[in-house]
Parts: sequence; C-alpha cells; structure tokens
Amino acid sequence: MKRRAFLGGVAAATAAGITILRRSSPALATWGEWPLDKLDAVLPEPRRVKNVLELYMYGGINAFDGLYTVPGWGHGNDTFLNVFYDATVNRFEACGFSGELTEPFGDDETGTTVHLGPWTTPLRQRPDVLARTRIMVQRHEQFPHEGANPLALTGSRLGSPRMAGAGAAVQRYFSERDGGVRAAPYAYVLYPGSEFPTDNVRSASNVGLHPASAAPLGLNVDASSELVRLLARENLGASRHEFDAAVDHYLRAYEDRFRPHGIGATTRSATRSSYTFANYAKSRSPELQDVLAADLFEPIPRAECGDTADSIPAMQARTAARLLTRFDNQARYVQWIDAGFIPASSGGHDTHSRHVTYTARNATHTFACLTSIINAPGENDPTKLDLDDTMIVINTEFGRTPDRQDEGDGLNHWPHGYVTAMIGGPITNTERGIYGYITEHEGAAEKWITPAENRIMLLCALGIYPFSSQTFAVGDVRGGPRDELQAALRIKQEYFGIAK
Repeated sequence: MKRRAFLGGVAAATAAGITILRRSSPALATWGEWPLDKLDAVLPEPRRVKNVLELYMYGGINAFDGLYTVPGWGHGNDTFLNVFYDATVNRFEACGFSGELTEPFGDDETGTTVHLGPWTTPLRQRPDVLARTRIMVQRHEQFPHEGANPLALTGSRLGSPRMAGAGAAVQRYFSERDGGVRAAPYAYVLYPGSEFPTDNVRSASNVGLHPASAAPLGLNVDASSELVRLLARENLGASRHEFDAAVDHYLRAYEDRFRPHGIGATTRSATRSSYTFANYAKSRSPELQDVLAADLFEPIPRAECGDTADSIPAMQARTAARLLTRFDNQARYVQWIDAGFIPASSGGHDTHSRHVTYTARNATHTFACLTSIINAPGENDPTKLDLDDTMIVINTEFGRTPDRQDEGDGLNHWPHGYVTAMIGGPITNTERGIYGYITEHEGAAEKWITPAENRIMLLCALGIYPFSSQTFAVGDVRGGPRDELQAALRIKQEYFGIAK
C-alpha cells in the first residue's frame, strides 16, 4: 500500500471515531491514547478524573510553615518554623485564627510526624479535603524564577523545544477526540490581571511541539479585562460575516499559491497553521461569549488580616469553578496562576521581605478561595467541584529557605526541598499521606519527585498517555525504568501509591 493511501485510510478511520491502537508500539493513531501493551499502568477507571484544577502559587511557597511543618525543627538555631516564631504567633492571632498553630498530618518515610502549618488553616478546616490529600516532596536545581517557572509549569527546562504547559496536552487530547468540532477550549490558564510580571510564567501557555490548535486559552482575570468586549467584536457591526468571509477567501487564495496542482496537498508551515487556527477560533467567538460571561470579570471585594481589596484569587476561583462544572462545554483543565490577595513587593508569593505578613495574608486567602469552591460532604452544589470528578494540584516553582535571608525578615528561593499536593481524584484515604522526605540537617529533600514527574502524574490522572515526542520520555521518570511500561507503573504504584 502506498504511504498516501495508508495515511488517507487512517484519517478516514479517525474521522469516523475509530480509535486505532498498536499492540506493541508506542506510536498511536490517536494522540494521547494508551497502547494496549501498557494498559496495566493505566489508573483504574474509578480513579481517573473528568478534569483537573491546578493552583499554581507564583513566587514560591514555603513548605516549613505550610504543608511540611515540623514544629521541633530549628529550636536551637531559629530555622524552619522557628525562623520567625514570635512574629508568626502574633500574626496568627491578629488575623483571627484560633486553635493550635500547627496540626499533625502524617508521618513521612523516616517516621517524622509532619504537621500542617499556620497558613494552611483554611485547608485544616476541611478534614474531608485533607482525607484525600497526598503531599509530594519535590526538588530541582533552578534558583531563578526565570528558570524555575518553566520547569515547574512544563517539566522541561527553559529552551527545550518541547517545553509545553499541561494545558497543551489536555487541549490536544480532548479536541482531537471530538474531531475538533467544539469551539470552546478544553484547557484554560487564568493569569492574575494585566499588571502581572511574568518571570516566564507565560510558559504555562506554551504549546512546544504540539500543533497551534493545542494552545490553551489564556485569560487575564481582573475587573478591567477587555475580553468580553473583544469577543463581541463590536467594531465590525453588521459586517462581521462579510469580514470573516473575506479573510477566509484570501487565506484560501494564499494557500493555493503553494498547492501542487492535482494532488490536494497543503503547505506545512507551522506559522501558517497557527494563523489558520487563530482565524478559525476568531470565527467561533459567539460560543466563547456564552462560556466566558461578563459576570466572571466582576470584582469581588474581600478582607484579609486587616486589609481590604478586590480579590483576584476569588475571581479566579469563581472562574475556575464555572468552567469546570458547566453542563456543556465543560473544561477539562484549568490552571489558576495565583499571585495572592495583595502580592508581595517582589511579586506574588515571593517573600524576600516581610515573609510572615505577606504569607499570613496571601496564602491563607488563596487556600480559603480554593476550599470555597469544593463541595463539603453532603453539599452536592452543582456549581462547586466534586473531588470524585476533579483532581486538584497545588503547585509552585520552589520553596523558601529554612533560614532568614541576609538577617532580614524574608526568605530566599529554595528548590532543594519543597512540596506540592495532589487532592482528590486518584487520591483516596488509602493514598493519603506523604511521598518522600526532607531532612532537618539541611532542609533538603532526600527522596522526592521532579517537576516532570509532577506533570506526568497530572496527565495520567486524566487518562492521557504521557510518553510521546511532544511530552515526556522514559528518562524523565527517576528510578531507572527500562521502558515506558515500567516508567508508567512507577508513576501509578509509587508516586500515586495505587497498588492495583
């Protein structure tokens, strides 16, 4: 059979909704489908989720007064939770929190009892959420934001051609499965307003080696967003359809200049393909107007620790919940890039100074916004997230140092030992707990996962095969797996903790 005839047959089969799997090869006719010889590593059906919400706390969240607090560490040398102990106690009380400063969560793999710190109080007030929380110790070697953000968001180092946010894989997988007929995106990235300094956080929207159609929709969430006006395309008035028809005409005419006559070929330019997809997406703006209604961008005034402001985190939480719980055009992945209630002077949660003041206000506010959109037991609110359907990932680019920075009141970047969390979805009370551990000696992780493995876990939770030339390789999974099956089994059995 000639190559062209074969490819035509594959395309026809795919268009007819037929999923083609090769039994002994990782090459797939439908991108993201699991090969039949790797199905032992697929998460069980009840553990896979419909969608994922990723809360990305930009700037770097401290583990030692957050999700990995050991109260006894640092008594003798003012480190870890004790680095600013008196200020922490005073701020905890001033912000109106009651009860103990910390709360035991579980033992790490050395038998050390890890507590949840003072600024996780909104999470501590939801034992149903904690019952489905798996804390993942992480580590990498990138100290600057400009290198750490791309690594944490994509699993690839800055400059890698395959550097793509998780949203690109999710958007591609689900849009190709429905034949590309849906106008509304499957994946979104919610940025915190137009004044946001990126530090390469925009890499969350990268498509890498995926086609342009895999791009997630990036939204600046603030009260001054122009998105609603742009979607309405009011400048075109009654001439909108004529305008679109003219652009389509000239696009076809341009394509015909490069089309070899008689064989129906098209140009293979990535730039032209990107333009074609952008033109297609523009023409579908009425569908997006329904999904991204104007009320999503209305301000939400809030108060936290004596400060009042319009809360961007509350707006982002509202938008995420709306997108993930829609009856139609439901999102499959929303990434909430969080910069806090009133961002630190260095940006987001980057507390080089006034660590206790900023963290008490910002981390607690964000966690409160997160828990407010999760159904409590028996609540069954259809506009809130259900942890059986949705996995929540709490992510950040790195942690903060266990000792103070330059003898001041701030903490520096610390990628050597920090934590992220997986909540709900594949994580039940059986998998609840801590993977890996950090030592008191240096505050560094001795057993951990990498940012790439974090991204692979996210894809596996959605049922997306994580190994392809556009995503990850066997070598991205630590522990020396020999092949893709061993790598995927390690993700399932060791990192998720699912034995069967």
